Amino acid sequence: MTRPTRNWLLLSVFMIAVFAISPRLPDAVSWSLSALGVLLVALSLWVASPFLRARSLLARRDFDAAATELAAFETSLVGSAWKRALGSLAVGFHTSNPLAAARNTLGAVRLEQGRLDDARTHFQTALERDPRYGVPFGNLAVLAAMKGDAAGAEEARAKAAALGFKPKLLAQVIAHKLAQAPTR
Repeated sequence: MTRPTRNWLLLSVFMIAVFAISPRLPDAVSWSLSALGVLLVALSLWVASPFLRARSLLARRDFDAAATELAAFETSLVGSAWKRALGSLAVGFHTSNPLAAARNTLGAVRLEQGRLDDARTHFQTALERDPRYGVPFGNLAVLAAMKGDAAGAEEARAKAAALGFKPKLLAQVIAHKLAQAPTR
């Protein structure tokens, strides 16, 4: 079972358990658990706010600001286990390591800037932090395609898929980048 599938399953089981158990609990306990849940979500979003801003800035193609936000996110996590734990709740279903997610996103920033060697370094750092994180493999597939390496792109895409990262758009992006790449 891939990590994203497992995480969706765990979330589903948790939600079903909450709805099954909460009517049986006293109101004071239900309200207290609800408040604790809301607080946990709010704190995780607060901790991950630089990461979330960076992703928004990346989508708007404001690469320098995105890199600055990612640096702030990483700095806030270093030396703080509780922030890393809360940050892991907000970075997605593909990894539980917010530092790996930050490195992968910084790699995406560098990829968009055409800084391919820097992008590769950041994707590899993300994989060193979390070897079962499929998204950097998807990004490495795009990077290989940009360089005209069809075999490398397919190998990385297959690794991403095996780890649960299977966006439908990835194959199209790889084909498009291979068509645009300089011939080898």
